Amino acid sequence: MNAIETHGLTRDYGKVVAVKDLSLSVKPGTVYGFLGPNGAGKSTTIHMLMGFIKPTSGSASVMGYDIKTQHYEIRKITGYLPERPAFYDDMSGRGNLEYFGKLIGIEDVEERALELLKLVGLEGRGEDRVKAYSHGMRQRLGIAIALLGNPKLLILDEPTTGLDPQGSHDIRELIKKLKGENVTIFLSSHILHEVQEVSDVVGIIKDGRLIVEQSISEFLRSMEGGKSIVQVTASNFDDSHVELLKKIKGVCGVSRNDGRVEVVVDDPALAEDINIALVNAGCRVRGLTEVMPTLEDAFLKVTADSKEEA
Repeated sequence: MNAIETHGLTRDYGKVVAVKDLSLSVKPGTVYGFLGPNGAGKSTTIHMLMGFIKPTSGSASVMGYDIKTQHYEIRKITGYLPERPAFYDDMSGRGNLEYFGKLIGIEDVEERALELLKLVGLEGRGEDRVKAYSHGMRQRLGIAIALLGNPKLLILDEPTTGLDPQGSHDIRELIKKLKGENVTIFLSSHILHEVQEVSDVVGIIKDGRLIVEQSISEFLRSMEGGKSIVQVTASNFDDSHVELLKKIKGVCGVSRNDGRVEVVVDDPALAEDINIALVNAGCRVRGLTEVMPTLEDAFLKVTADSKEEA
């Protein structure tokens, strides 16, 4: 059973179609990066998954529950961080956690609140009123509230908005930790280098339609025509080594640029064969690295291409 699965999910507002025929799947225990330009339909999709709005047509399930008829069950087992989380500003951060924890029936809620304040880096500010919190602190508190029920699915809408570099780093590390505990994370974000660092799969939506759904590595390699680039750093590389590499099965091309050697290969696992061949030929290899386009580069390319095709 997939953690999230949609089939032909559509939502329109009269003549405006926010989400069109969306079919995606999120495997349990993975981080799914859900991307798209502003107005692409990301928030509408999330609101349908959480049961806040009803689809016009199509179907979807969240942790096996139908989004049309089982809203309560979905919200009970899903942690959700909206883009602009709301709190009781005159209450403390700990007070907010305890209040929302009691609403969903958390036992030992006082202990759980203190645990979560520490987890998100607010242990020293838990007694302060939320109205004194910075935007980044409010984001941290929102994540803590989303985690109250130890959810197996976490839906995060722009979780690092307003955070400083250390705060963003902490949230990325938390996402990795939760994934290691088999929590499924559906992550919507405009900060693409962060999505690239933590996600297993990327889904890209544009004008309400899903235009990409692939593993991060497959998607980025597709930008190179399915090939990979292995960058070699060596101190005595010469033309004879170029000819040597060209003879290796699976090597599609070799180029030298500004002292760097780039080898185009069918499979990045060929890096081992490249290393062995060069070392045996007396080349002093200092490093081999697979080089791929950034997620930002790939995102901009496919969203521009889809516009041209439309």
